[in-house]
Amino acid sequence: MFFLINTYTVPTATIGKALPRHRRWVEHHFAEGHFVFGGRREPRTGGFVVAASDDEAEVRGYLRDEPLFAEGLVTWQVVGLVPQLVANASLREVLDSFGASTVLPGAAGESSDESSGVRIRVNGEERELPASTAVRLLVEEMCEIHRVDQGAVSASLNGEVLPQEKWGTTMGTGSDLRLAVLTPGG
Repeated sequence: MFFLINTYTVPTATIGKALPRHRRWVEHHFAEGHFVFGGRREPRTGGFVVAASDDEAEVRGYLRDEPLFAEGLVTWQVVGLVPQLVANASLREVLDSFGASTVLPGAAGESSDESSGVRIRVNGEERELPASTAVRLLVEEMCEIHRVDQGAVSASLNGEVLPQEKWGTTMGTGSDLRLAVLTPGG
């Protein structure tokens, strides 16, 4: 995920006239599932949005056609973020649906202590991992080892194929994760 922060470069009265075009752009990206939430900053010096994508180039691509930016009325800052702790189960469900891997602090069976772990099998090999480990972390590890893009990886958890949007799923003790690097023609 990425935290996108815009800062006005012109008076707010000028921004106000351009806001309808900006809102259409924002609404389009919410409808496409690109954005999780957003709003204005206080004091009113700009705004922000949280983008769901893990691909910075993709997120920067969204900004190219943002009207306030295209008209030179704002600058954008792009900051990577990894949601980890949440206040309640509803928020956890929402963020995890966007690919995050979050934990409720102090929830039964979960610990914010990174030293507590779970034993799982990854491609048949027993591993001990932190309790909050998500499938995505092991996919990223495989991509680094094999120097491939995440699009070249297939994952299944406990015998069920896991689509990329579910790679934020955390694994419990006894989980069986299978990861494969897909090769063209093979």
